[in-house]
Amino acid sequence: MHPSIWPIKATTQLIQEIARQLDALDSLHLPQESLHAVRLLQLRRLTRRIETLIPGHFGHGERTAHYARMLGEVSSLTETQHIQLHYAALLHDIGLLTLPGRLLDESAAHSLDDYALIQSHPREGAALLSPYRFLSEAARLIAHHHERWDGAGYPYGLRGAYIPLAARILAIADVFDGIALRSTSVHKALRTLHASAGSQFDPILTAALCARLHNQDQFAPLPFGEANDTAPTVDPTVDQSSHQPMPFSIF
Repeated sequence: MHPSIWPIKATTQLIQEIARQLDALDSLHLPQESLHAVRLLQLRRLTRRIETLIPGHFGHGERTAHYARMLGEVSSLTETQHIQLHYAALLHDIGLLTLPGRLLDESAAHSLDDYALIQSHPREGAALLSPYRFLSEAARLIAHHHERWDGAGYPYGLRGAYIPLAARILAIADVFDGIALRSTSVHKALRTLHASAGSQFDPILTAALCARLHNQDQFAPLPFGEANDTAPTVDPTVDQSSHQPMPFSIF
């Protein structure tokens, strides 16, 4: 299949699949905590499928979620906001699947029109997820995860505190994962991140993540794989009523 076609087809298939899963999950009679666990399990599986189609991204969603949750713990987020941040971190790159395949090759030369398409991926990702009720806030965060503190980001050019707090956290976690995978030490990665505080990133949040990681000698091992999924085993179709490094880039 031509590389400019297969990502769009794959996106359509994935969205159709998640729509079926979410419709079924909405009908489950489970306590809220259990329902969240089942949803999280399904989203983690979906994230892995998405990442197999995006070069260099496998595992990026899980790692981004790890850093986002770490930073979220020292921020004034409610429990619901923590959950939405987790969902958004896992799925933040889903919009890349709407791009022509040739644009996912970062070694290729891109035109200004290409860059305009690439910069549409946060908005496209949000559009894919916003119809689903429990992903509506996560979709909003995904729409803004490439905004910059200085207003030079995309797709809307929001500045400073006008960017939602959780989206600012997601932006830091997203980029830090790319930096971390190319760095030989935690401290070098933190210095690189700190250099963008106040321009690309919220300076207070950047300082908070740096403080959390400063005393670590190595990056924390991240849970990944089916063996670490702890959600209850529930078939959402049943009626319950009876590591490859991700480059530091504009992606």
